Amino acid sequence: MATHLHICTPRQGWEWLMTGLSLFRKKPSELFLLGNTYLFILLFVGMLIPMLGAAVVTLLTPALGFGIMLAGKMMKSGLRVSPSILFAGFGQAHRPHLRRLLQLGFVYTVSFAAIRLLANAVLGGQPTLDVSNVQKMDPDHIVRFYEYMASYLSVVALASLPVILAFWFAPVLVVWHGMSPGQALFSSWVAVWRNKSAFLIYGMGWIILSVGFCSAVVAVFSLLGLPASLLSALNILTMAVVMSASLATFYPSYTAVFEHDPEHFQAQA
Repeated sequence: MATHLHICTPRQGWEWLMTGLSLFRKKPSELFLLGNTYLFILLFVGMLIPMLGAAVVTLLTPALGFGIMLAGKMMKSGLRVSPSILFAGFGQAHRPHLRRLLQLGFVYTVSFAAIRLLANAVLGGQPTLDVSNVQKMDPDHIVRFYEYMASYLSVVALASLPVILAFWFAPVLVVWHGMSPGQALFSSWVAVWRNKSAFLIYGMGWIILSVGFCSAVVAVFSLLGLPASLLSALNILTMAVVMSASLATFYPSYTAVFEHDPEHFQAQA
């Protein structure tokens, strides 16, 4: 099917956020459950499976990303969204596309493995930090450890950005537009690059809104004099809400950037 790329104005990046937040307000409980299921997969599956956990998560990420986009479409249509939609890419309806989604996952896994190797090559090995005896820890060593981690995360984040943008639309381009993994990655990168101003506003706007919301909630709870343990739990809950709302903003970016045949799209979804 033909794929038409729209060039969005910077203002539209902000509109993606507002549209996503509007979708979240319609179904907050459903999206919160979806977001927490996704967060559980990202954080805990990697730790529960020794050695290979992180690789399993990255291998499945494109298929899960398609599920998030499909959830956005369903919310826009007023349909009920359950956590199982995250695994729609593995279902019978999308079985013909599963091999290509897993191929995307393989490329995603290799890309992040290469990024970690790059960070280690640039910064050297990670210094160890023995916390078994806090009183005997060398303060200078602690400072070096946290400086290394800050540098490591910065290198990884910077190197990861092109990869994330190349994969932004790739899963739905594979499923809804019938592209090969290579075509989908190239088309996604071109789409994001040609709309970089809108994506810049989208990214900056989301950082401002999420940080502002979390800070305001924590400040209010702190003024109430709540115990530190409860404040920590509420902070985690607030971040979970922010992440859940962020998932609702992905689909609006797709509909703004790509034009599609509604009948074909309905059949594929």
